[in-house]
Amino acid sequence: MKFLLYPLSVFYSIYSSFRNLLFDIGIIDSIEYKIPTIGIGNISTGGTGKSIIVDYIIEKFKTNKKITTLSRGYNRKTRGYVHASESSNAYEIGDEPFQFFSKHPEINVVVCEDRRKGMNIILDNLPSTELCIWDDIFQHRFVKPGLMILATTFQYPFYKDEILPIGNLRENKDSYKRADLILVTKCPADLKTKDKDSFIESLNPKDNQKVFFSTLTYKQKIKSDLGEINIDTLGEREFILVTGIVNSSYLVNFLKSKDFNFEHLKYSDHYNFNKISINKIRKLSNNKIILTTEKDYGRLSPKINDREIYYIEVSMKFNAEMNEFNFNETISEYINKD
Repeated sequence: MKFLLYPLSVFYSIYSSFRNLLFDIGIIDSIEYKIPTIGIGNISTGGTGKSIIVDYIIEKFKTNKKITTLSRGYNRKTRGYVHASESSNAYEIGDEPFQFFSKHPEINVVVCEDRRKGMNIILDNLPSTELCIWDDIFQHRFVKPGLMILATTFQYPFYKDEILPIGNLRENKDSYKRADLILVTKCPADLKTKDKDSFIESLNPKDNQKVFFSTLTYKQKIKSDLGEINIDTLGEREFILVTGIVNSSYLVNFLKSKDFNFEHLKYSDHYNFNKISINKIRKLSNNKIILTTEKDYGRLSPKINDREIYYIEVSMKFNAEMNEFNFNETISEYINKD
C-alpha cells in the first residue's frame, strides 16, 4: 500500500517545500504583530497535546496578562470570526476553544479560519489584549508568532515519521527548524537522563532552540456541571469511558492502573456524536457513570443530560522542577521583553 501512495507523498513533499520556500524568501508575506504572540503547533496530523500546552500557558499567565486565544475552531458548525460568550457551545466554536472558555472564562476566546482576519479584529475589538495565543498554527504561515512552540510526542516523534499520505506529517521534517521551543510531550514519568539525551541527539535541534520534556498528569477530581467527585469513587461501580481524541491509550492505561472496571467506546478525533452513537452510549450507560475527556464533554453532555456524566482533566507536568522553571521563565521573558 505504501508503494502505491509513494508518488502522492513525493508530490505533497515537493508542494510543501515549495510553499515554505516562498514564505522563507519573502515572496509570500508572513505578518508579525507588535503584541506578544505565542504559537503552538505540530508537524504531525494531531495527538501531540497542543491544547494541553495552550491550557498550561493560560493557567500560568492569566493572572498577570490579559489573554486572547485564537483558534480555527476545527469541526465547528459556524464560519468566520466568532468571539466566545456565555451562550457559546462546542458546536459553535469548536471543542477545544470551548474547553478554554469553559475553564478560563476570564480570558477572550476567539475562532477564525483566517488568522490574519482574526488578528485584525482582535486588535480592533479587543485592544486590551496583552498576549495572544495561537492554537495549531505551525502550517498557517500567513501570520508569524513572536514565539513558536513545536509539540512532538516522546513515543511518536516527528523525526521517525513520514510525510502524508505514507505517514502522518503535514510537511517535511526539516520544518522543525522554524520553532523557537520544542516541547516533547507525553514522556514516561520515569524518563531517564540517557533516554532524554538520546532523544535530543536524534532530534538534532539548532543552537537557538530550547528543548523541554513533559508528561501527562490526570486530576484526582472528576467534574460535571453539577459538581465533582473523587476519581477513586469509580472503583466502587462500573462505568463507561467515551473518548473522541487521537490517542486515548494514555487515559485508558491510567484508569487500568487503578484496576477500574469499565467499557471503552472510542470515536475519532473531534467526533460529532450523532443519533446512532448517542443511542449506543445511552444503552451501555444504563445505571452506569459516563466518564469522558474534557474536550469531549462539551460535545457529549448536551446530548446526554439525563445521565451521570463526568470529565477528567488532563494537564502537563515537566520532567523535573528545573525543567518547568526554565520553560516558564522562557515564556515570561518573551512576554515581558521590551
